[in-house]
Amino acid sequence: MFISLLILQIVTLIYHQVTTRVDLYPFNAVRFYSEKERQIETTVNGVVMGIPIIFTLTQNPILISIGGCIWILIITGAILNWWLPYVTGQEFYKMSKEETWVETYERIFAKTIIILPYLKNNPRPNLEHMILHSLIFCSMTFSWVYIFLA
Repeated sequence: MFISLLILQIVTLIYHQVTTRVDLYPFNAVRFYSEKERQIETTVNGVVMGIPIIFTLTQNPILISIGGCIWILIITGAILNWWLPYVTGQEFYKMSKEETWVETYERIFAKTIIILPYLKNNPRPNLEHMILHSLIFCSMTFSWVYIFLA
C-alpha cells in the first residue's frame, strides 16, 4: 500500500507539471498561459503537491496525515475553482485582479478538449483537469486509507 500511495502521488505531481509546462494542445492550454502564469502555476502547485510526497517518504503516520490534509485542501481548491462554477455558474475563487474566472476560462481553457455537457453557459472543466482532479482525489483517498489501515 505504501508503494501504491507514493507512486500515485508522484504520478499526480508529474502529470500536473507536464500538463502545465508542455504544450499538448488541444488536450491542455499551455499555449494560452503567459510565461509568468505558467511559472507561478508550476512553482506553487509543485511545492504544494511535493510536500505530501516528502511526508509519505518518511512513513510517519502523523506526517502522512498532514499530507492527506494538504490533498484535501488541493481538491477543495479544484472544487471551488472548477466544479462549483460548472454546476452553479457562480465564481467562488478569484483567479486574478484583472479577470473573472469566466474571462480566464474563455482565454485559456475554452478551446481545449471538453467532454462534459453544457450546464447553461457555465465554464466546463476540460479533460486535462478532470484527469488531474481524479488523480488528486485518489491521492487524498489513498493517503487516508493508508493511515487507517497502517
